[in-house]
Amino acid sequence: EGRNFLPLCLCLHCLQSVGIGAYIAQWPEKIILRPGHSLTISCYQNYSNLAYMFWYQQPPRNGLKLIVSSSTWSHNSYEDGYSEAKFEVTRQNTDYSLMTIKNVTAQDAATYFCAANDRTVGTKLTVIGENDEIIPPAVAIFSPSKQEIQQKSKATLVCLASGFYPDHLTLVWRVNGVKRTEGVGTDESSTQNGSTYSLTSRLRMPAWEWFNPLNRFECVANFFQNGTTASINKFIHGDAGE
Repeated sequence: EGRNFLPLCLCLHCLQSVGIGAYIAQWPEKIILRPGHSLTISCYQNYSNLAYMFWYQQPPRNGLKLIVSSSTWSHNSYEDGYSEAKFEVTRQNTDYSLMTIKNVTAQDAATYFCAANDRTVGTKLTVIGENDEIIPPAVAIFSPSKQEIQQKSKATLVCLASGFYPDHLTLVWRVNGVKRTEGVGTDESSTQNGSTYSLTSRLRMPAWEWFNPLNRFECVANFFQNGTTASINKFIHGDAGE
C-alpha cells in the first residue's frame, strides 16, 4: 500500500539557451506535484528590446500549444482553451516572466516552454496520484558481447534502470570517476511497464579500453526521492582478458 508522500518539488538546474548576445533561462527544469497544488515557472531573458514573451504547453506525445502571449505594453493574450484563472502570467519587467499553474490535475502534466525571439527552454511537470509511492530504480550493468568485440573491435556496456516511478530519471556514465559523453546513447524516453518505468543507456568504446582491468565503468541513475535528488551507482571493471 503506497505511503502518502509530501509534494515533491525539485530544480535540478536552470535550463539555458545561449546565442550571440542572447540568453534565456527557465526554472525549475523538472517538477513533480500532487493534484491540487500550484507551480510557478520563472523565465529570464536578457534581450531588453524584446517586448513579447510566449508560454507554450506540450502534452506527452503531442505538439506545442501556445498558452499566452505577454507584452510590456498590453494585457496578456490567451489562446482558446486557456485562461488566467488557470495559467496566471505576470511580467515583472522586460526581462522576467512568471507563469503560475493553479490547482494542477493529471491533465496538466506536460512540458511548458518559455520563448523569447526564437529561443526556447522548458519545464517538465509530472502530476502523480495523492497516494502514489515514489519507487527508486533497480540498476544493472551488462558486459559487452564477445561477438561485437571479435567482429568490430568495439565494446558496448548496457545500463538498465528499471522498476521506477515516476519517469523522472537520468542516466550518466563515468569512466574512472570522469563523466563520459562520447560513445553514449540513451533512450529518448522511459518505457512504461505496467505501473513502473525503465530506461536504458549504452556506452560504446574501443575494445582495448574494455580490456584494461584498471578501468572502472560506472552508471549513475539520478531520480527524485522525498523532495531531493537521489542517486544509485553501479560499476564494473574492465576485463583482464584471456
